[in-house]
Parts: sequence; C-alpha cells; structure tokens
Amino acid sequence: MFRMDCENNALVILIVGIVLNCLLVDSGRVKRVIGAEVVDCGIQPRVASLQNATSSQHLCGATILSPHFALTAAHCVQKNEEDYILQLNNYCIPEGGKLPTATIKKIIKHEGFDPVTNAHDLALLRITLHLCDKSWLKESILPKSSFGISGKCTIYGYGFQDLDTKETSTELLAGSLTLVSLDECRSALGPYVAPDYDSGMMCAVGDGVDACQGDSGSPLMCAQGKVEGISSYGMSCAVPDLPGVYTSVGVHLNWIRDTMKAYDR
Repeated sequence: MFRMDCENNALVILIVGIVLNCLLVDSGRVKRVIGAEVVDCGIQPRVASLQNATSSQHLCGATILSPHFALTAAHCVQKNEEDYILQLNNYCIPEGGKLPTATIKKIIKHEGFDPVTNAHDLALLRITLHLCDKSWLKESILPKSSFGISGKCTIYGYGFQDLDTKETSTELLAGSLTLVSLDECRSALGPYVAPDYDSGMMCAVGDGVDACQGDSGSPLMCAQGKVEGISSYGMSCAVPDLPGVYTSVGVHLNWIRDTMKAYDR
C-alpha cells in the first residue's frame, strides 16, 4: 500500500491546487448571465457595474445596499479602493444624461475569504454615492433571517453578451435559476470544485441560464426581491445540469450587519 509522508503529501496538495486553479480560471470562474433577458431601466437600479476607475472597463457586479454601502464578491476587489468605481447602469436618466456613480472609500473583505477555494467570497464596499435623491434606498433588500431558502431566484449582471466577442453588456441582464442543495452541487461539480459545507456558499442552476464572465459579485435575488446570493464561480457557462456557485448572504447576514454598523460613522 502506498503511504504518503509529509513531503509527498505537500506535493500532492500543491498539484491538486494548481490543477484546481487551472480548471476554475480556464472554465470561466468569473461569471456573467447567459440566456438572459434585458431589464428595463429603473427595475433594479441597485445592481451596479464595478469598473476600473481609469479605463471604465466593466469588471464585476455589485449591489447598492444603502447610500453608504455596496456588496460584491471579495475576489473582485483585490486592488486598492482608488482603482475602482461603481456605475449605476440600470438607473433611469434623461437622454444625454450621465449615469450616477459611486466612489469607493473602503473595501472590507470577509476575514474568512479564501482566494483558492473562494469560500466566504464577499466584501462590503464603503461608498460615496454621487446622487442627490437617495430616498429610494431606504428599504433594505437584505434577507430578514439566515434560515435556508429554496425555489426560484433571479440572477442579474452586466457580463459578456457573447463568449466569442467577449463584449460586456451596458444593459442589465436577468435570468431565472433554481437553488439546489450542496449535496446535489457536489454530485454535479465534484468535491474539488463544489463548495465545502462550511464555506458559506450555495448553488443554483438554470435551464440554459447561468452566470459567466463579468458577473462575479452580481446579486442572486429571491423571494420578495431580497439579495440571497452573490455570484462567485463555476465550471462553465450554461452547461445543462451544471450549477454555479454563489456566496450565501443569509449565512453571512450577521457579519454584513455588524460590519455596516461598525463602518457607518
């Protein structure tokens, strides 16, 4: 029988890590909405485009929680605050007007975020929203409890419109997904790709609909329009019966509330 000593064990872990990283990067771990429909302006104005502050290139999605905070995936914000800007592409403006933006004052990643496995893949952004009327942000879109959810949800995003051209969408896209259990997710994705049970993640699958390049950080909204998930990663885009992986907002609800309270000064 083969028996691994410490050196061989470390080598195996290194090899598995490299293979896993290649699988996830090459298969489109950064995500976008495929098979989706265009959302009319003003329907989901909280869903923002996280952009490069210099080039205005779309990078990820984000959700405006309040005039002072936005929510995205931690792996989307690996640089400094001044490198990013938020643009509210679904906010209705008159012809010739400029879309409202928000500057990022502070990036607060979850302390349990693992850049290899993407466990606890969420970050709060302390923002300054450059908009006079913020009254429409009074109602909270966070879930009221951390209890498990099930059923249909909607994924939103500004990611690639076409995998061949790699052009992102300036219009908000939306598609319907069904939540699946972590057992089903592990069965479909395998143990090296599917999230661990204690990773704070969840899975959802669609019929020809999925998140893909450009949609990481975008919200998965479920019952009563509450943000229940954050697009994180997946093996591919819109492959039948292959779930995508999302950060569970419910699991991290106390962290989100406590962090917003701590930085809302």
